[in-house]
Amino acid sequence: MSHLDEMNALVAIADAESLTGAARSMNIALSAVSRRLKDLERRLGTTLVLRTTRSISFTAAGEDYLMRSRQIIADIREADLSVLEGSSVLSGRIRLAAPVTFSTLHLGRILFDFMALHPELNIELDLNDRQVDLVGEGYDLAIRIGQLADSSLKAKRLTPIRHFPCAAPSLLDKYGWPNIPEDMAKMPALTYRSTRSKTAWPFVRPDGSKGAVKANGRMAVNNGEMVLMAAEVGLGVILEPTFIAYRSIAAGALVPLFQDHTWSNNAAYAVYAPNRTLPKRVRALIDYIAKTLTTEPSWDRSIAAMSKT
Repeated sequence: MSHLDEMNALVAIADAESLTGAARSMNIALSAVSRRLKDLERRLGTTLVLRTTRSISFTAAGEDYLMRSRQIIADIREADLSVLEGSSVLSGRIRLAAPVTFSTLHLGRILFDFMALHPELNIELDLNDRQVDLVGEGYDLAIRIGQLADSSLKAKRLTPIRHFPCAAPSLLDKYGWPNIPEDMAKMPALTYRSTRSKTAWPFVRPDGSKGAVKANGRMAVNNGEMVLMAAEVGLGVILEPTFIAYRSIAAGALVPLFQDHTWSNNAAYAVYAPNRTLPKRVRALIDYIAKTLTTEPSWDRSIAAMSKT
C-alpha cells in the first residue's frame, strides 16, 4: 500500500468522522480503510486515531500528520492540474470559506457569475462565521471581514466594510434625534455578539478627534440580519455594516446617523496560506471578487446616492 493511499484514508476518516463513512466516501470496503490506517500507524510507530464504538478522535501526532497529509494531497492535485492551468481554461475545485450574511447578500452572486464564465470550475463553499484553519482543514481560500490579526496568512484587501449607526423612525420619535453621537447612549442598543464583546462604539469625528458611545445593550445576537430585524421594529439603535443595513435604509425602515463620522476601519479580505503558490483559478477568483466589489461597493454607492436626494 502506498503512502498516498494511507494519507487519503486518514483524511477521509477525518472528514467523515468515522471509518465507515470514510469507506463509503472512498468507495472501498471498511476492512480496506481499517487496514490502511493500521499499516500507517505501524509504519510510523505511533497511534494516530483513537477509536471507540461511537466516535473517533485524533492524537496530537494524528492531528499533525493529518494537517501535513492534507497539504501533500493538495499539492499533488495542483501538480496534476498544472498542465491544464497553463491554458486559458480554469478548471478544478476551489474550497472556499466565507461569512454567512456577506455571502448570502453579496458574495453568492459574484461566485455564480464567475462559475458561469468558467464552466469547468467547481466551487465548494463553506458558509460559516468562524475562522477556519485554512491548512488543517484543506481550504484554498477564505473571505474574512474585520481587521486582520493573523500575520501568518497572506491577504488581499477586497473592499472596505463601513459601519454607521441606524435607528428606526419610531425609536427616534420616542427618544429624540441625537445631536451628538454620545446622545445615543440614552437609547437601547442592539449589538452583534462576537468573540470580542463590544460595550462601546468608538468613532472618529470629521475633525479627527476621537470619541466613544457607551452601548446600552438591550439585546445581543450572533447574526447580523437578526440584529437588523430587531432594529427595524424599533427595539434599539444599531451599529451595523452598511452591506447589511443598506436595504433597510433604502426602504425607509432605518435612518442612518452620523454618516460623516468614521465608525470602523474594517475591510473584506481574501486570505490564504503563505507557504503555497496560489493556483491560477484561485488567483483569478480573488481578482474577480476584488474587481466586482471595488473600493466603493454597490451598497455604499446606493447609500451615497440616497443622501444626495
